[in-house]
Amino acid sequence: MMRADLVKRAALVAGGLLCMALAVVLGLLAIDIARYRDALPAGDVRYRVSPSDDDLWNTSELIPFGAKAKLLDVQDDVDFRRAVRAMRLARLKDETVSDPELALLRTEAQALLEAIASGDNDHARRSRAANLLGALGLARLPSETQDRAGLVQSIASNLRLAIELDPSNDDAKYNLELTLQRSSGIELTEGAGGVNPAPGGSGVKGAGAGDPGSGY
Repeated sequence: MMRADLVKRAALVAGGLLCMALAVVLGLLAIDIARYRDALPAGDVRYRVSPSDDDLWNTSELIPFGAKAKLLDVQDDVDFRRAVRAMRLARLKDETVSDPELALLRTEAQALLEAIASGDNDHARRSRAANLLGALGLARLPSETQDRAGLVQSIASNLRLAIELDPSNDDAKYNLELTLQRSSGIELTEGAGGVNPAPGGSGVKGAGAGDPGSGY
């Protein structure tokens, strides 16, 4: 057999093996994507029952490196859910945070929300994230002793961004009014008892009236 024929046959075999490998990878990726689509609504249901579960909105991966989330473009959805969960568990109504676990949850929520507020393509979700950043700041305000003016400025900046991104965000408007009044030493009085935040929905409901950890 001539050398050229051997090279051609080897190339055909290599091409066939490559096609088979690609087909297997695509098949596994399709399974990952199907699982992930189901994981988001299932995680939302579990969140309402047991928000402290650590594996909410997670699935096992057949193809590593988060390929499924990148293809579905849902990582910001998941990050927003995790931020809302962290805020709920961090007990924002507790003005004196001595528990390091609560402090870590607030830090986690802030990092996730800052990334969404600055880089998400969805303006409505960016607006909700910016509003929740304002809520985190408001939770810190009563115990802040070093730079209250700087904190108030940061809170107001986040809330104005939330309103700019979504003029219909009434929670952000309320929180901005609350921030400005608190900065003048005047506080609104509102009763507590709203609903828990729904991570897969429109964000925290009832500005100033949520359950502990649900934002403002």
